[in-house]
Amino acid sequence: MIAVVLAALLVAVAVLFAVRAWGVGRFALRDRVMVLAEAFGMVVAFAAASLLVDWTRASPLLWVAAVILTAAGTIGGARRFAALPWRRTRRRWSLRVVRLVAGGILGSGVVALAAVIAA
Repeated sequence: MIAVVLAALLVAVAVLFAVRAWGVGRFALRDRVMVLAEAFGMVVAFAAASLLVDWTRASPLLWVAAVILTAAGTIGGARRFAALPWRRTRRRWSLRVVRLVAGGILGSGVVALAAVIAA
């Protein structure tokens, strides 16, 4: 049961990425840094799912759905990328940089762990 919930969570994260990347409503990605950070977040989500989900218990169709939604989000982000500023002006830019660096380090660790376990 937990495998299905985690796999469904991966699909939900992929849906959110696709919606944000295509620029729908107030949840749209507003700058290039956000697009790149969300794309890296999807890499981390897939790495974590490969470690945590028992795919013999969860339907592989959930994995396929997540891959298709992530591809759609990547296409949407790529289409909008040139029109977006590198960063939108914010008062708390330094806090955002700290959060991005910390997330990048932790995410890289998850991806590296998944690669080591897969090898």
